[in-house]
Amino acid sequence: MLTKLKKSGKKWLIDSFYTPKKSKNLLLTIILVGITVIVLGVNVYKQREVLLTYNWQIRWLHLLFAIILFSLTLFMGSLVWGFVLNAISKKLSYKKHIYNYVISNLAKRIPGTIWYVASRTQMYLDEGIAISRTTLASGLELAFIVLAGVLTILIFSSEIIIRYHLSLIIFGVIFLIGIIVLQPRFIKWFLKLLKIDDLNIDYKLVLIGLLSYIIIWILGGLLLYEIGNIVYPIPYDQIGYTIGSWVLVGTLSYLFLFSPTNFGITELGISLLLSRIVPFSIAVVIAVAARILIILFEIFWASLFFGIAQLRRSN
Repeated sequence: MLTKLKKSGKKWLIDSFYTPKKSKNLLLTIILVGITVIVLGVNVYKQREVLLTYNWQIRWLHLLFAIILFSLTLFMGSLVWGFVLNAISKKLSYKKHIYNYVISNLAKRIPGTIWYVASRTQMYLDEGIAISRTTLASGLELAFIVLAGVLTILIFSSEIIIRYHLSLIIFGVIFLIGIIVLQPRFIKWFLKLLKIDDLNIDYKLVLIGLLSYIIIWILGGLLLYEIGNIVYPIPYDQIGYTIGSWVLVGTLSYLFLFSPTNFGITELGISLLLSRIVPFSIAVVIAVAARILIILFEIFWASLFFGIAQLRRSN
């Protein structure tokens, strides 16, 4: 009986972890989770004075709302990602897309965009999808995010633009470039030059992508509002302003997408904008809490999905 248990245990280890494809994905996931935990630790250490000196009075109901909003944002993003990739490559199940999205999303915490794209391409390469297809889908996703961000800024951030005398020329240029880049004819023409064909890119795909990311931006702003309310009561009539702050800072942060690091830029922007509706010291706490909680939520979902996947493989 003991010998049988040893054999079955050995078989479980081999089947679950040591096949070439699974071992690569396992190693990649462990690395991503490990680096994200390190990034979290660095952020907590850098902001230790803010975190230790603040008189914390956590409002737990708003923490629950924040968890729900983050989860909605994460899963909606994963579904849109799956929809885009399925349109330009062989179709995979949305379960697979959600898993890959949640795990590879951790790589956003590593300085430099290359790691985020590289982790995705590796995961999908194991599914038989060429690097060029995954990279293209990542490029389309970025275009959707930025263009949807500009459109959402026009809805929610007009007060901020006027107050801080921000130039609309920058947003106009970004908008025009986005409109051109997301034209299906332009995309197909450009990809023919790269000898990439069999693409199902049309205006339906573009419209769904833009509308979905507008909703995702709004959900992100509501997430910031709820995180703010965890530590300090923010009036309901400031929801629109909070969404506008989140979208404006988030969209502008993509200008630093290919820089080695953009640590601190998002927190600084959010702190400055939120200081109009809460004391500046509270705005700093909210910005720091937002970064730390979002990383914690990402680690939680990635660990949960990874754990479930390993349990299924063992069975």
